[in-house]
Amino acid sequence: MNNVDIRDKLKAFLWDKGYSQKRVAEMANLSDSKLSSILLKRRKLDANELFDICNAIEITPSELREYKREDKAS
Repeated sequence: MNNVDIRDKLKAFLWDKGYSQKRVAEMANLSDSKLSSILLKRRKLDANELFDICNAIEITPSELREYKREDKAS
């Protein structure tokens, strides 16, 4: 069972893929401060926001849930 918070997966994905938080917030129609609060776990991520963010970064919620960090050693 995977108990990793989806917000941790989202943060890792954005970092690994080089996404700007500001740009993702714009594409997902969220304020930068709202996305920041989500990523810092200061607020919950609701389902609609998750879908909007996933659409913006072209990944499904299921793919995000299964996301594993890339091996940077290679």
